Amino acid sequence: AIRKHKFVDILDDPGSADLSAYVDFASIRHSAEEASGDVSVHGPITRSQFLGSLGINFRVEALLHNCTEEQFESLRSGYWQPVGEGEAPFWEGPDVKVPIGMGTRYLVMAIVNKKQGVPVPF
Repeated sequence: AIRKHKFVDILDDPGSADLSAYVDFASIRHSAEEASGDVSVHGPITRSQFLGSLGINFRVEALLHNCTEEQFESLRSGYWQPVGEGEAPFWEGPDVKVPIGMGTRYLVMAIVNKKQGVPVPF
């Protein structure tokens, strides 16, 4: 489990940490393709690429142009966490609250019926 960017015991205060796993995407791809000739596998791609393809950058830009000063920093740091990489370069607040981007740490894969075509983000 991961809490505040540190590994913790999975049973330490259940519900207060994110669960994460190392995924063998090549094995998943192989298993899916072996199980059925009717599926197509796409990815993996980074979470940053995935969300970017879905338009997160345009949405955040629109929100930033129409928000209060109070909302501005919350939007920037809220955007950085799922899409950025490492510590936010724009941060000017306390070091203990620096947003850490995990946009390249997490990957996304899609397994779909071939008849559906290529999913939008891929």
